[in-house]
Amino acid sequence: MRPKSFTPAIRKRLWVGLLLVVAVMSLLSAMRYLRPAINADLPTLGLMTSLPLQWSEGGIEAAITADAGPHPAYARLTESYNIVPVDDLASLGRDRFSTLLLAQPRALSPEELTQLDGWVRRGGRLLLLADPALQWGSLYPLGDKRRPLFTSLLSPLFKHWGLELVLPITEKLPLIETDIDGQNIRTQTLGAWQAAAGAANASCVIKEADFVADCAIGKGRALLVADADFLDAAYWQGNSFRSVIGDEFDNMDWAQALLSDLIADAEKGRDFPGK
Repeated sequence: MRPKSFTPAIRKRLWVGLLLVVAVMSLLSAMRYLRPAINADLPTLGLMTSLPLQWSEGGIEAAITADAGPHPAYARLTESYNIVPVDDLASLGRDRFSTLLLAQPRALSPEELTQLDGWVRRGGRLLLLADPALQWGSLYPLGDKRRPLFTSLLSPLFKHWGLELVLPITEKLPLIETDIDGQNIRTQTLGAWQAAAGAANASCVIKEADFVADCAIGKGRALLVADADFLDAAYWQGNSFRSVIGDEFDNMDWAQALLSDLIADAEKGRDFPGK
């Protein structure tokens, strides 16, 4: 008996279903590539960011391409840390990491700001990159929610810690090369920290030409950097001959030095902040 043929509508639905299965399988394969296996010998680092570090801005289409991969800064960090993506700071205290990197994070709710402050005070270590005028390239126009935040929206937290983030008015070119802790750094439109009005009891030391604030918060510590652009590979990979054998600028070495300092500080025997 001759089998009954499918109608055009049914065949179309079958093809759509098949394509969806292929897309999901490809996406899962890309996710395995972008999420390295856990290495017990590496410290764990929490990460929250609005920057396109782990995922491309191109969406699913870009993620499932054969050459899909994380941003070079993220790839570099995975060589030294087991990275735990953090979407909601309400999970702080349950995630098993003592060091957290906030790189131009999204706007945080008052509850999340309170949770973050409490986590640091209990012994957490925080590296916070807060840019007052981000120059990171994006596929999306200003105002699009998918675009990295143009300016940091954490002023309530900074004020609580006795700080204010400002963008100095200067005649210098926005592209900046500077030496920090012996590291040659290139970035754009550096911000600066200054003491907030009425912050007589502030526990932060502002240093490196006002570019970095080192804060003792309760039992914990926070390093605040008034820039996030320096993570962008466009500033540190370079196109010169030196970039063939290594980074042209020391941006990532400096970022990892800051994280290593915090992690070493956390390993001096203090209680884990989630306990």
